[in-house]
Amino acid sequence: MFKHFLTALILLISASSFGQMPLEEVKSQIDLFASKQQVAISALIDRDYEALTHASGLADKEHRIPVKTDDLFEIGSASKMFTAIAILQLIEQGKFTLETPVSGFFPSGKLKNLANYKGENYWDKITVAMLLNHTSGIIDYLNVYGDDEKALKIFSVKGKIYTFDEITDLAIQHGDMNFIPGTTFKYSNTGYILLGEIISKTSGMPWRTYIQKNIFAKAGMKNTYFGSEIPAAAEKRKMKGYYNGKPSFMPPTLAGAAGEIVSNVNDLKKFLLAWHSGKLFSKPETLNMQYAEGYHFMYPDQTKALSYGYGVMKIDGFYGHGGQTFGFQSYVTYNPGEKQLYVFGVNDADFSAMQLFFLFAGLSL
Repeated sequence: MFKHFLTALILLISASSFGQMPLEEVKSQIDLFASKQQVAISALIDRDYEALTHASGLADKEHRIPVKTDDLFEIGSASKMFTAIAILQLIEQGKFTLETPVSGFFPSGKLKNLANYKGENYWDKITVAMLLNHTSGIIDYLNVYGDDEKALKIFSVKGKIYTFDEITDLAIQHGDMNFIPGTTFKYSNTGYILLGEIISKTSGMPWRTYIQKNIFAKAGMKNTYFGSEIPAAAEKRKMKGYYNGKPSFMPPTLAGAAGEIVSNVNDLKKFLLAWHSGKLFSKPETLNMQYAEGYHFMYPDQTKALSYGYGVMKIDGFYGHGGQTFGFQSYVTYNPGEKQLYVFGVNDADFSAMQLFFLFAGLSL
């Protein structure tokens, strides 16, 4: 998440389509990547009656501990799917709408400074929908340093607990917003921090508790946690995180509602199936609304249009999200039309989980 999941892809893939890679070949390729790149990869692929769950590499390099398929990993910005679903559930309950201004939840105070732009303030113009689809213009408190190593040095403080006020202050300190709200797209973790607080304000419970009760529990996810609340026994089953081969660490509360969840491939499959079956919503039209085309933008090589909607990225019929923390990458996605599901967790933030999806699904860039 501190280096956007669409950038710095390290595997080389041509711009032409491969066709789906056979699962027996997928397994050998995962072994090859894990060995060559010195990373641990946990993967789950389900293609309508054909499935593979496989793990390869070392979950802990220093102690030479092999990774297992039920090991936990930080899913980073893939957590945004959960935050977005919680927001849409609350919309179903009539708590607010997509067009409710953010100022309705935070009518006064320093948060208004998030919306300063060229001498004007646009706080009343930012809506819930804009936070969800990254068109608010609000500065991203994490992705403003232009250097991953610098971000690691600034934020990798063990034991540090970041509050809502501290995180939003970080964004305010970086100056004006990026653009007038609603005029274009720019990824903003800060927007999802605000969405987490909106969940807390309108649900009557802390946002973590709300998501646990209304998403984790409904989907049967018994091995999924928030990093700041993970039990000691579960912590022992979590892979160790690395950046470019070196041990790394990110305080979970730094990611918050934008990327704090810890899970494994089996639980993430349960989530995808519950979500896309409509089990997490009370109205079928809510899922259809989330499926609707979002903001279109071009892939970095300018050859492929992608779509980002309400907490979900759409690519060639697949709906999901990628994620990155200081020590992990993930990619979690499902194609409901073709019943194809891909989940990847990698314990090095410099190795692209999203590119594994492109390779094994046979998609072109």
